[in-house]
Amino acid sequence: MRVTVEGGVRFLRSVSIGLKISLDYWWTLRNLEEDSPAYEEAILPCHKRSADRIVQGALRNGGLYIKLGQGLGSFNQVLPKEYIVTLRVLQDMALSREYKELDLLFLEEFGKTPDQLFKTFDSNPVAAASLAQVFKATTADDRHVAVKVQYIDLRDRYDGDIATLKILLRFVQWMHPKFTLAWVLDELKDTLAQELDFENEGRNLERCARELSSLPFVYLPKVDWKLSNKRVLTAEWISGCKVTDKDALSRMGLSFKDVAEKLIKASSYQIFHTGFIHGDPHPGNILVRKSPHGGAEIVLLDHGLYMPLDEDVRQSLCRIWKATILHDIPTLKEECEKVGVKEYVLFAVMLTGRALQMNRAFGTSRLTKDDQAAVMDTFKRFDEVVKILRALPTAMLLVFRNMNMVRMANTELGSPVNRFMIMARSAIQGSIATLDPKKQTLRSRIGTWIEIRLFDLRLLWWNTSSWCALKYLQLLVYLGRVPPDLLTNVMHLQA
Repeated sequence: MRVTVEGGVRFLRSVSIGLKISLDYWWTLRNLEEDSPAYEEAILPCHKRSADRIVQGALRNGGLYIKLGQGLGSFNQVLPKEYIVTLRVLQDMALSREYKELDLLFLEEFGKTPDQLFKTFDSNPVAAASLAQVFKATTADDRHVAVKVQYIDLRDRYDGDIATLKILLRFVQWMHPKFTLAWVLDELKDTLAQELDFENEGRNLERCARELSSLPFVYLPKVDWKLSNKRVLTAEWISGCKVTDKDALSRMGLSFKDVAEKLIKASSYQIFHTGFIHGDPHPGNILVRKSPHGGAEIVLLDHGLYMPLDEDVRQSLCRIWKATILHDIPTLKEECEKVGVKEYVLFAVMLTGRALQMNRAFGTSRLTKDDQAAVMDTFKRFDEVVKILRALPTAMLLVFRNMNMVRMANTELGSPVNRFMIMARSAIQGSIATLDPKKQTLRSRIGTWIEIRLFDLRLLWWNTSSWCALKYLQLLVYLGRVPPDLLTNVMHLQA
């Protein structure tokens, strides 16, 4: 009965927030011509007010509402930047629960309270996420561990909250036809349900550790299976700082460039080589510590949200990146169609963060008016972006989420490395990673080695020409030949 009543309260609260947002947009933008200066000036603060309301509602409702807010905050291809910036706070904020709930849950799962199960157990959570709280404890054999404990009522309220969110998103779609994101929940609801199974998260963690074992700068905590089950996950305690905590990184003497490069390499390896992709790599889930071998070590946490890519989709992703670099339009079009996308030019921009330039030779740095228009256009084609996202395999939603969060982390560190170049090199290597070594002749091995070296030269040329184009654009802005907003958008794409 309590779950039903509380579910009704969350529903009414959400409807109230949805109505306030809709009425705010309607009242603010009434009688304004779309794309007019007055419209653009009025809508920005409206975006900010709406995002603030979503954050407050998510925090009061908790659970899946916070998870949805976090997910929306990663769709920078769709939502205005006012939403992206505001919703980012949900990565670090969540509801704290009463200690008596801990005792009750542990008694249900282990037949003992936390104080009876562990040598020491700090009841003050060190982190509070959307689905669980994390506590620091010491085992009977004096090992320091992190204990992730699911909110006790989360499973009971899951189905009701999913149904409520679907109703709300469809209501918003009815009020604002362009905002067609109800399908995202339909696509990911089964994956979200898997996040409630902490045993599944432990298996994901161990698989990820195996597949990234060739990267010496990546570390994953070891699971203590004797102290874990479907609602409690106990793993090795890791001391480190958030990947975007520049002050802490500086105190450890770590280079922002080293941290960003290793993070992007780890993400790229999952996308282009293994196809088993971390779906929630926000800064709170990525710690950095000093490696015993020197430099930074990336520690990946929270492995509940995974959805493996099919091998043919992984290969297509690799070839799409390669074709974008080489301006190989026939291959780009063919590979995009394989993953269900016809608007291959827009998709290439969404995926790689680079405007596809078909009207000139590779490496030309001259910035044309068509190029300027193309960059600006990618921020306005909302309907087409949503159409592309809906056409893609479901796992691709997590690819975009992963790439967007890693891009934002690189941006917060000051963009010390060229993310595009690192990912492109990983893509070309991933495109040949599945070739059976036993079937490769000496000639094919030499050919593969040459292809990678030539591709590296092309990447270097691309990087140099992009730098020249950016400097040229800065000069045009300085001379007043182009608007400053264009420079801001171009730098956003290159982050």
